[in-house]
Amino acid sequence: MTQSNRSLPRQPTLTSFVTTDLSGITRGRAMLETEAEQQLDKGCGWVPANSALTPFDIIADPNPWGSLGDLRLKPDPASLVRVNTFPDSEMTPLAYYHSDLVQTDGAPWPTCPRTLLKDVQRQYRQEFGIELVVAFEHEFTLTTEQAADTPAFSLRGLRQVDPFGSVLMRVLEEAGVEPETFLPEYGQHQYEVTCRPCSPVQAADRAVNIREISREVAGNLGYGISFSPIQQPDGVGNGVHLHVSFQDLQGKPLMYDPERAHGLAPLTGSWAAGVLRHMPALCAFTAPTSVSYLRLQPHRWSAAYTSLGDRNRETSLRICPLVSMGGGEPAKQYNLEYRAMDATASPHLALATVLLAGLIGMREQLATPEISDADPETLSDAESARLGIHRLPSSLSQALSVLRDDTRLLEQLPTALVETYLCMKEAEIRICDGLNPEQLCQRYGQVY
Repeated sequence: MTQSNRSLPRQPTLTSFVTTDLSGITRGRAMLETEAEQQLDKGCGWVPANSALTPFDIIADPNPWGSLGDLRLKPDPASLVRVNTFPDSEMTPLAYYHSDLVQTDGAPWPTCPRTLLKDVQRQYRQEFGIELVVAFEHEFTLTTEQAADTPAFSLRGLRQVDPFGSVLMRVLEEAGVEPETFLPEYGQHQYEVTCRPCSPVQAADRAVNIREISREVAGNLGYGISFSPIQQPDGVGNGVHLHVSFQDLQGKPLMYDPERAHGLAPLTGSWAAGVLRHMPALCAFTAPTSVSYLRLQPHRWSAAYTSLGDRNRETSLRICPLVSMGGGEPAKQYNLEYRAMDATASPHLALATVLLAGLIGMREQLATPEISDADPETLSDAESARLGIHRLPSSLSQALSVLRDDTRLLEQLPTALVETYLCMKEAEIRICDGLNPEQLCQRYGQVY
């Protein structure tokens, strides 16, 4: 007779050293908590070819690494996540460190997205004296057999999943994520969680924490959960919205200039121009799966064109609203929102590439783009050309092709990372070849 979990003695806590790889999957190795503390300087073993893993756990063949080599997962002591709060659960605490991929002598490994993001953050400081302030917003879908449809954004929708929201916010707070809001969204059984902004690496780590902790809470409470960009071809998409702002090294806001149109300081305008110019190629990193392009369609409030708007949710880069009530200071609130992103992306890699595109614009002092208050789909060809608005790729294959042609962006990235990424994504396309939209939604929904 099988003994129930509830009668088993409490097990010792395992601590994992994890990396969130190029396919956006968090992977790693676990050890006893006491052993992990002794291994912080040495890390634990990893394999170069793991960087070529597709979301479907097939290593791309060929890839630059083959069967050769060894790496280490080098944990960042400041990134520890440890969560104890799981009501009525026999599960042990969730504990892990975010880690960098390094060589066995501790040298950086060129395909590590977290290391790349650190380097980009350093370039902003050294070249422009800028400290970046970043936040990710996540949408996801919760399912149970008993869940009824509820009105969009409704209190009923919020209460139907009680206590999920309360437990999630408490656990995220315990993990140091600094959550701000949990809300029912537009789609059926769709929810969103937001958190406070912070530095780029910490923000990308938090994006991973939101995904993994939300899955942990959902599993403990009996919910299915999916962050996949879209659940059904004609359904509402789950996006990830990336918010970026600048401060100087003393913490003074830099993005806002009240004397300029829409508050865009010259540096901000150049940054936005760089992001928009390279956005078709960026989609290969920020909307990096075949199912992503079922979401990036016109009239979905996602992003289908390279356009900058002021509070316009059909644009791919949006100036967020400023709140004057309650004594809010515009300069401290001012930020831009990148909308062509979803949770099939590696947070560290996606953020690094968006920031690199903006950095290119700042270096070249590109002119501030025109603001569009219209739905880009409704504009004439002449008006789109005047505003510099172009259709984003409509498939992953097209996005990869555009990326290969974007030499300005590619030269900012480690060659080994690009080669590995392209091999992995081409293998992913081959795996999904022949699947219809419904099958794509199902396949990716099981992974993300």
